[in-house]
Amino acid sequence: MKILMLCLIITLIAGLFFGTLVSIDAGYVLLSWDVYTLETSLWFFLLILAATTLSMYIVIRASLLLLGSDWRFNEWRKERGRIRARRMTTRGFLALAQGQWRRAERQLRSSAVNSDTPLINYLAAARAAYEQGDTDSTDELLKAASQSTKGSELAVGITQVQLLQSRKQFEQALAVLLRLRGKHPKHAYVLKLLVKTYQELEDWVALNELLPTLKKLARIPAEELTKLEQNVQLQLLERAAHSYGGNQVQSLKDIYSNMPRSARVSQPVVKRYTELLLEQGEERLAEQELRNALSSVWHDDLICLYGRLNGDINKQLLFAEQQLTERPNDPMLLLILGRLALRQENFAKAREFLQTGLRIKGMPELHAEMGKLLMAEGDQVAACEHFQLALGN
Repeated sequence: MKILMLCLIITLIAGLFFGTLVSIDAGYVLLSWDVYTLETSLWFFLLILAATTLSMYIVIRASLLLLGSDWRFNEWRKERGRIRARRMTTRGFLALAQGQWRRAERQLRSSAVNSDTPLINYLAAARAAYEQGDTDSTDELLKAASQSTKGSELAVGITQVQLLQSRKQFEQALAVLLRLRGKHPKHAYVLKLLVKTYQELEDWVALNELLPTLKKLARIPAEELTKLEQNVQLQLLERAAHSYGGNQVQSLKDIYSNMPRSARVSQPVVKRYTELLLEQGEERLAEQELRNALSSVWHDDLICLYGRLNGDINKQLLFAEQQLTERPNDPMLLLILGRLALRQENFAKAREFLQTGLRIKGMPELHAEMGKLLMAEGDQVAACEHFQLALGN
């Protein structure tokens, strides 16, 4: 609109200028050839000359185009189209970055045909259309992107998955990802997108089956992969423990025994597995499984949980004392030994463990257990002192 108004103003000014010149003097032109003469005004002659020149130019160019020999003109026109497309593409990406979806779609779509990179134009235009909720235009642009560049199916598919995930349409994203994985089974980014989709859909069985492939191909940082593996196993354990029908305890044992060793000896998995067995009323099995796990993974939370189990007290105390040979200065282990000896009513041994632990570190839990021991021995004054220390007073 602004360009049209500017052209109109320039035309009016030019008309006024030439009209003024004509009103001052019309001029005179005389053409003579043999016995023929032509007389006219200067301005009319110039108008006829310009019109004739333009007509000849148009006729010659049209003839050359029809004959297909005007390669210079064609190259010039193509280059001009590419320059215009680059400019329009830049404007389209600026509009996309600013959230002006309708303008971005229009500019990127219109410039895609003459663009040096039509695939990028169509993919960006598809994103702009998707942000407007126009799924038909999105599908059309994605199809155009796939057809614009050979071998672009993977890039188009990944973009489609990202768009679907951003709108929480994970079932549709999964269908696209499974198709992509069938053609590109070792593509790391496709696998990462598949992990995210399975997590959102809470399909832990499928994600568990994917873990071996992820370790080999996905190039996920080791720490992140460890957390993912542990979370998958925890979710499978939770599902087995809270499933309806069947033998939950056997299901828990099967899942735990079949999981990768790296997860089976991890603190979060061992702790939750033991807790779930306790919820099922399997105290002795929980004690046995935790005792076996402690030989491979040692953590304060696990030994503390072991001390709370109501299993065979003699076996528990014997196992804990065996660990003391390797960890003689572990205050948490000494605390658990004190608790177990106190449950066994072996007050002398309990006192020895607790006093040793207090000399190493004055933990509130050690003071609390010492208070219980002193209460059991009838020394209420000393017991109160330890209870106060346990409370931080």
